Amino acid sequence: MKHIFQTLGIASLTCFAWSCANVDYDKVNEENDLPNAVYIDGAAESPVTKIMVNENGGHGTLTARAANLLSGDVNVKFAIDEQVLAAYNEANGTAYQMLPAKYYSLSKETLTIGANEVSNGAVDVTIKPLDNELSAAVKYAIPVKLVAAEGSNILASSATKIFAIDRVLNTTVMRQDGFYLKVNFTPAFQDLQEWTLSYGMNIDSNFDNQSVLSPDFYSRITRDGGLQMKVGETDDPKAFAKTKLQPKKWYHVAWVYNRQHVKCYINGILDNEFDVPKVETFSKMNMSWGAFKGLVREIRLYNKAQSAFQILDNLYIENPENPDLLFYAPLTKEYGVKDICKNPHVIHTYAPEQEVIEYDQSKIKWIDQKFPE
Repeated sequence: MKHIFQTLGIASLTCFAWSCANVDYDKVNEENDLPNAVYIDGAAESPVTKIMVNENGGHGTLTARAANLLSGDVNVKFAIDEQVLAAYNEANGTAYQMLPAKYYSLSKETLTIGANEVSNGAVDVTIKPLDNELSAAVKYAIPVKLVAAEGSNILASSATKIFAIDRVLNTTVMRQDGFYLKVNFTPAFQDLQEWTLSYGMNIDSNFDNQSVLSPDFYSRITRDGGLQMKVGETDDPKAFAKTKLQPKKWYHVAWVYNRQHVKCYINGILDNEFDVPKVETFSKMNMSWGAFKGLVREIRLYNKAQSAFQILDNLYIENPENPDLLFYAPLTKEYGVKDICKNPHVIHTYAPEQEVIEYDQSKIKWIDQKFPE
């Protein structure tokens, strides 16, 4: 087999439930005279399985099973199917690409499940260490399909599994202290009834009114580590993340707005949700006004309310070719202080209270960082 990486699974066990509808539960897999089918174990419950790949590579497994004891030998065959990946991308708004075949291998493409058995062990998916030929911003996957089961039927709803790659990311992050960032969106983004604003930060310490990102609303950290979204003159006590931010720890924050309803995600997990006044215009973006000290990375603005899966799947890095991006500043030493989306905007750096004089960007410090931490 050729392409392997992180995982994705597929399917529902509707057909499986039908085939076993009249079977005593205690005797499932103990009978050999029942309607039978072969499927990929766990494909229904976990359509996507992720494999973490580091400098040593990565590893995953899949297992073909029969619903009941087989009456005779069944020869099973697997194949890599690019159409499976394309269908998944279309249905879920993802952009997985096939992992090139040279980076992975399957321990076997065929196996035989013997009579009076339901399985014959796992198939190992082995991924080699990834090199610089593969962009860290592209999400790769390996779609495996059960294409044959000679001597039995295939449960089509559980016949595919996608392995999706999560790479250990070695990157750099910007240290912010004594300057702030500002960008004007000209013309302004208007009539955005849904959007997502996300960023990563690691604060030195907590203090009152520590400004984070402030586009056409204001987000700040309070002395006790509270993270607030403040719209206009409102000071809604509900418009806070439930998580209290701690110094010297990374937090990837996403504010997801959909027609005045906001969901706040912390490190890819839904933390809180609440309603706010309208925020459907973005005319500017300020980072801190100088009232922030710490590490910052991956500032992004999307024109869509991202799903929980999309937020978690792109937690550490994004593909600048994503058509939903309105603004994307990775803030790495490689890119510097730049918007790298398809229609970029100029980001200015200023010292506090000196907005007419550009800050000397050669003074910015870039810190080596690995994600996940």
